Amino acid sequence: MDRLLHHELRAVFAALAVAVVCGAVLGLVHGFSAPSDAGDLRTLAVALFVGAVVWTLLGATRLKWVSEVRDFDRAVPVEDIDVVPPADRSLRGDWFSPGLFVTYLALTLPIALFWEGAVLSIPVWSAMNWLGKAALIIRWERRHGLVLWRGHVGARPWELSVSRRSPAPTDTGALPA
Repeated sequence: MDRLLHHELRAVFAALAVAVVCGAVLGLVHGFSAPSDAGDLRTLAVALFVGAVVWTLLGATRLKWVSEVRDFDRAVPVEDIDVVPPADRSLRGDWFSPGLFVTYLALTLPIALFWEGAVLSIPVWSAMNWLGKAALIIRWERRHGLVLWRGHVGARPWELSVSRRSPAPTDTGALPA
């Protein structure tokens, strides 16, 4: 099992790394020149940002096909499926998704090199989208006092489960009584 928030943040880091690597390779192959029309680049950046914000806000609604919150609400309690979630660990040792990085790089780099460099906006938009979903997860978890998990069934990793949030340690580091 994997905490859903950590899964989304690993995807953000991998997508941003793909954008950086593709940008560097594209610059080395075609040159690091300034874009001919910086206005188009700004328009693209604003459009990506606005698109990611709108998509995140749609995910926060309860609309049938776009709602993330409805999926969170349908998560199965881990007590009902007899699964023990792993001890809550930070992203420090596992902050990057190498499989997603390699796959995304293999799809993005050839298109960027041989066709259009603007394809670099796709991993940037994906990273903003996953970051927005991570913000939704944090908000939902705090409002409900639960932690979202994915992968309690290996064949269906998209199915979500929830567990109670562990109590915060006191100033001395001990758990409250």
